[in-house]
Amino acid sequence: MTSLSLCMIMRDEERLIPEFLDHSRGLYDQFVVVDTGSVDRTVPLLTAAGAEVHRQPWRDDFARARNESLRHATGDWILVLDADEFPQEGFAEEIRALIASPGVGAATILRHDEQKNGIVRKARPLRLFHNDPGVAYRCRIHEDASESIAAMLAKRGERIAALETPVRHVGYLPQHMTGQNKERRDERLLKLALKDDPKDLYSRYKLLELYRFWGKAAKTAPIARECRRLIEAGQRIVPAHIAGDLVEMIRGALFAKDAEGGLAFLESMAPVADQTGHYHLACGLLLENKACFAEAGERFRRAMAVATLDPARALIETRALAGLTRLAMAQGDMAGAKAHARAAAQISPDDAEIALALGFLESLRL
Repeated sequence: MTSLSLCMIMRDEERLIPEFLDHSRGLYDQFVVVDTGSVDRTVPLLTAAGAEVHRQPWRDDFARARNESLRHATGDWILVLDADEFPQEGFAEEIRALIASPGVGAATILRHDEQKNGIVRKARPLRLFHNDPGVAYRCRIHEDASESIAAMLAKRGERIAALETPVRHVGYLPQHMTGQNKERRDERLLKLALKDDPKDLYSRYKLLELYRFWGKAAKTAPIARECRRLIEAGQRIVPAHIAGDLVEMIRGALFAKDAEGGLAFLESMAPVADQTGHYHLACGLLLENKACFAEAGERFRRAMAVATLDPARALIETRALAGLTRLAMAQGDMAGAKAHARAAAQISPDDAEIALALGFLESLRL
């Protein structure tokens, strides 16, 4: 029988562990945890649950801790989760079926990110993969193993699948974000990563993303200028799926009051970002604002077409369908707008813009 190792890193997670354990029953054959310095009851709780707990001093490096957990895995497959991610009913059964499927070497999970005001965003991080010595995480924070997993899949001639049973994620709720002072910690680690590698585009991307999340727009321009310089000098964007979101954040930081300059900048970034949904969304929005409706529609449809394997697929599809809804309404095609809004609501039922548009369109009784 194919075996599965659950690999995690933790520190002071005693509040979350009971719920996590309750949701992960029957999920794994081996439970590996690297503890990076807990002073609460994390370790006793995990040990009582049968986990193999390995201590590693914290060295300001999440990738280092992740790779230590992989080193202890003995299963044929590895699943990586965090303590604030709770698999929902049916997850274990779906994984067992998937890892027995020929031709599959890795899979994304469907994570429901709970946020303030009851909003839930969907993401598809790559968390399940064959236990292979070539797989390793990189980056001190927001650690990523996608490049090494891609190399492993190419070597084995296998593909990435997608799990559909949700994993509930509570780490973005305000009480978790502020309670652990994540903003200051993340900023410090990202700046350390840039000292490690001054050409690191990924960590700069994560800094821009951090400032966007916390509403710190004033901090973005210097980072954005460095990103632009590195990209134009030929620095590769890794992982490739972040390229569209990265160039859009650069545009927002440097061309916020210059729509024409921003669109020209985005067009110049096509060679590095054309394969991503976020890129075409950004172009579509600027074209929509110029009332170039046909061109904007093409961009929104293109965004959905290229987002198939993007971790933010649900968000991209929702925003693209919202764009198509607005375009149809602007051109008097209320039936088309209704169809787009309904499709978006199927993906993101709690999206405020879609709910408002659909409520209006439903009232027309088309």
